[in-house]
Amino acid sequence: MGFKAKMLQKFPGIIKMADKESSVLKRLKKAVDYAYKSKFYSRKLTVAGVKGRDIKSIKDFKEKVPLTKRSELVEIDPTDMLAVTPGQKCLIYSQTSGTTGGHVPIWVTKDELERSIDLAICLPVFQKLMSPEDRVALCYPYTRTLAGRSADLINQKAGVTIIPMGTRNNMYPPLEVADALKRLRPTILGAAATDAFSYANILMDQGVDPKSIGIKLIVSGAEPCANSRGKVLGDLYGAKFLSLLGQNEIGAAIPCENNVLHLPSFVMFTEIYHDDGTEAAPGERAKSVVTPTWREAMPILRYETGDVIIIEKDQCPCGLPLPTMKILGRKRTELSIGKKKFFPIELEEMLYKSKLNGVWYKIKVMKGRTQIIAEHRDRDQYPNLKNEIKSNFESVLKENVEVMLVPPGSLYNYSEIRPGKPLSRVVDAVSGKSEVVEGA
Repeated sequence: MGFKAKMLQKFPGIIKMADKESSVLKRLKKAVDYAYKSKFYSRKLTVAGVKGRDIKSIKDFKEKVPLTKRSELVEIDPTDMLAVTPGQKCLIYSQTSGTTGGHVPIWVTKDELERSIDLAICLPVFQKLMSPEDRVALCYPYTRTLAGRSADLINQKAGVTIIPMGTRNNMYPPLEVADALKRLRPTILGAAATDAFSYANILMDQGVDPKSIGIKLIVSGAEPCANSRGKVLGDLYGAKFLSLLGQNEIGAAIPCENNVLHLPSFVMFTEIYHDDGTEAAPGERAKSVVTPTWREAMPILRYETGDVIIIEKDQCPCGLPLPTMKILGRKRTELSIGKKKFFPIELEEMLYKSKLNGVWYKIKVMKGRTQIIAEHRDRDQYPNLKNEIKSNFESVLKENVEVMLVPPGSLYNYSEIRPGKPLSRVVDAVSGKSEVVEGA
């Protein structure tokens, strides 16, 4: 019996044991001892004076194991993170995009990556939504991060037809991708939401209805996307929309068929804290600290992700017995409007409830007022849409909101190759100078 068959057989039991305290504690003790194999953690844990045998409870783990800050990983020699000696196993190097300040190194072994792919294929979302008859267009970058490479391996294991486009390069600029979509008619599109919007608008420029391509599922990653924006994107293609989010250094959250993110607690231990260091409860906004417990090449202990999340109280209707969560964004991106605080993703959620169909928007927060410029294709809808957006935002923000609608391409040239992530969508100018608080 192969690994996939074994995992399919064992998967329900693994999930069932995920949050059992004895199982969690065993995995955390093992993770601490294993971390000593890397130079970085050998130094860090020696200074803290802690080993696996000192962890008698989950409380011990939280109190005795020091936090790992992102800045530490950015500044060190990448090889100091390795727990595997080069040459012993095939190693693969990648790094984060660096949009939040410096690149975090990421190491995986070939075996580790393949095991994680086999495990991913066992997840209900892939079992339910993919079949060997599918044709999958992969438009994630194949370099720097593991996104494109991992997606390619998942689809190989699923036995589908793969159309690797690896977007953002001269071989597959947006116009070429749109042309390939017309000719090859994939059933699944893997792309960042901004790119998928771009392809849809190129097709519409050419008089082609994106729905005619036959895409049934869009799997978005690499950038945050509000549920309302994802729904608009899905409607453009006549497809179901799923958001796959996470961080390369720790792994991804698990989406279900309802586009709800689940914590992979069978391979990751998550702590949540308020700004003052006190532990948060489910349903509260809190900063996340995570410990992946299956890492081989590069162990990470109590990593401050920088994300603010909400671990939700209720179980998802999909039936997957794992905690669900919402990712609100990086703590540093939170901004004040009037007497309330918002994350950019929450403003995006409000905006796309009005069914905008352009690629891009910009929200500028100023003292006493907020300015919104958004792209939309159908000009005859501008008057009603402007009033709707203004009314919706003013009812929540309790201050004046100015709305301007412009044709697609006015804010973002969707026909050109983008060298990285797009320009900011939300700008905080309350301090008197523009400060970018969210990218995509």
